[in-house]
Amino acid sequence: MKSTSRADVHLGTRYSGESEGHSDAAYHGPSYMVDHLWQTTRGRTMEIVLINCHYPVTPTSFVLQWGVIVKKPEGMTDEVADKVAESYTKGVESGFMQDVEIWRNKTRIDNPLLCEEDVAVYQLRRWYGQFYVDADNVTPEMTQRFEFEIDTERATAFWREEVDENLRTGKVVMP
Repeated sequence: MKSTSRADVHLGTRYSGESEGHSDAAYHGPSYMVDHLWQTTRGRTMEIVLINCHYPVTPTSFVLQWGVIVKKPEGMTDEVADKVAESYTKGVESGFMQDVEIWRNKTRIDNPLLCEEDVAVYQLRRWYGQFYVDADNVTPEMTQRFEFEIDTERATAFWREEVDENLRTGKVVMP
């Protein structure tokens, strides 16, 4: 997935201001995800990895563990690298915790109304199904690998219009 920052949102991190991001996330089993991130700000690309693991402990709750690592750029002192890594980690945490807040209020809808970009929901549900049945009942469709790339062009165009309007009217978001 590719993304750009919003000039009308100031997180107080290096994700604020002019930046472009690229995310390549992969699930390994139903509860372990590795998300490789590349964030380019002020001409410098930082490599970041977010790993998260979530597993159910009751029918209505789960344990979440996560961590972030930031690759030290060549030529950067340890002291500066630590500060930069802390800033990027804060930015990743801010975005990830927004997802967590959604998960806290999420519920399954058996036949959801989906838009074109949500097509992977059914593929993901089919794949997850293999972990909720006896091994003898796992079907080939449940274990087929699938990849899905998110096209953010339409959302980005909408966001740009919203950002322009916010900047024109002096509205700036500071979470």
